[in-house]
Amino acid sequence: MPLLKNFYVDGFHFTLETSEVVHRNIETISWLRPWCCRYDLFTRIPNLKRIGIQGQMYFENENSDGFYNFVHLEQLEKLSIKRWDLKLQYSGIPWKTSFLPNLKKLKFFETRLPWSDMRLIGMLPNLKDLKLIHACEGREWKPCLGGFCQLKRLVIKSWTWKYWNAVGDHFPVLQHLELSCSSLREIPIAFANITTLELIQLKYCWDFVLTSVKLIQDEQRSYGNEALLVRSKYIRTTTKIVWR
Repeated sequence: MPLLKNFYVDGFHFTLETSEVVHRNIETISWLRPWCCRYDLFTRIPNLKRIGIQGQMYFENENSDGFYNFVHLEQLEKLSIKRWDLKLQYSGIPWKTSFLPNLKKLKFFETRLPWSDMRLIGMLPNLKDLKLIHACEGREWKPCLGGFCQLKRLVIKSWTWKYWNAVGDHFPVLQHLELSCSSLREIPIAFANITTLELIQLKYCWDFVLTSVKLIQDEQRSYGNEALLVRSKYIRTTTKIVWR
């Protein structure tokens, strides 16, 4: 099938074998199992733009080795990973240069990543949209300076994440922030220094998180920036959940 562009499979009992043919027209593949992320496959689909990987949580044979084979997908623009128990490493990976240089959208879902691994994800040079859906373990996230230089949209859903030790320089061009985090204590007031912010959206967060967002909005207005929009739904109080 030399003209095939989009390939989708829904099921776990599936293995994609490779041949000597280079499939230059394939642009989309989903959902692959982690063990299909091999050098011999990725080097034969050089123009792939979108890929989805789905594993089984805690499956002992699904290690992280296949993740590093993404280095061969230089044209990849969108990557979705579900239930793959990843352990990311810095050594030998060209995170800032030639590792996924065209990736714009990245989604992790139930991947059990430590928050500290976000320092590596932040190095991806053209990442603009990041979704973390129950993806990270731990109660605290301390981002590193110099990362997420192109990130415009950040979506986080978490039941356990509590502390966000961040400043505006950690997300210098962020426009949209969407949070559904039932344990988060606040959004740092330093986010008022992100002049590109257009929207902060909260869902199932505590009322004191909404209060911190209102402070950010007031601070931006004091700078003459009226563009920041705040939306909230199902805000939690000490006694009940209410609509705001």
